[in-house]
Amino acid sequence: MVRIFQPVTDPAAVKLLLDLTYLPVMEALMRRDWTVSALTVGLGWPLNAVHHRVRRLVAAGLVQEVRQEARRGRPVRHYRAAAQALVVPYHCTPLSRLEDLIGLHEHSFQEAFARAVVQTGLTLVQDRQDIGLRLYVNGDEVVSDITPGTDTFDWRDLLRPEAPALLANRGLLQLTREDAKALQTELSDVLARYLHKTGPDPYLYRLGLAPVVRGGEA
Repeated sequence: MVRIFQPVTDPAAVKLLLDLTYLPVMEALMRRDWTVSALTVGLGWPLNAVHHRVRRLVAAGLVQEVRQEARRGRPVRHYRAAAQALVVPYHCTPLSRLEDLIGLHEHSFQEAFARAVVQTGLTLVQDRQDIGLRLYVNGDEVVSDITPGTDTFDWRDLLRPEAPALLANRGLLQLTREDAKALQTELSDVLARYLHKTGPDPYLYRLGLAPVVRGGEA
């Protein structure tokens, strides 16, 4: 499907789209129309917090009122995002580095991901005194990780059918460019197979692959 992205250049609108506290509201309103009260329930937020954000998004032109539902007293207003595809040009942001733009959502995602790993990992813990930081040599690599169990814990144990569906891998690979491109393609293909599944349980995921930049900034 070809998407036509609407540029967002107004400073007030740009500021809101860079504010991660507005992102859940904006995402919901890009999917369909909502009343403020229904959106409050859907997000599990306080009414005044949702109402404040919707008002500011409307004022910035990012959200619009699409219809009113008659009732006694004030009508019920329904809101929806003004567009389903937006782009904020980097030169229109106040950010001083491209790294800041790329990492814009990293901190909030990392917090959510770490919280999910901790909560899932705690199901593997028999004694909290066994939780610790490990640092060890594995072949030519020095590995640093957090163990939920004793020093004999192996993360491959998570692949057992009865273990939770949890992966938190990171590290350094020594690859040719051809191997790196093959890995990039394989990871993308695997992810594509699961993106449109509609199971009952939500899972966070992260995939990343980048060549190490040597000798200073890129």
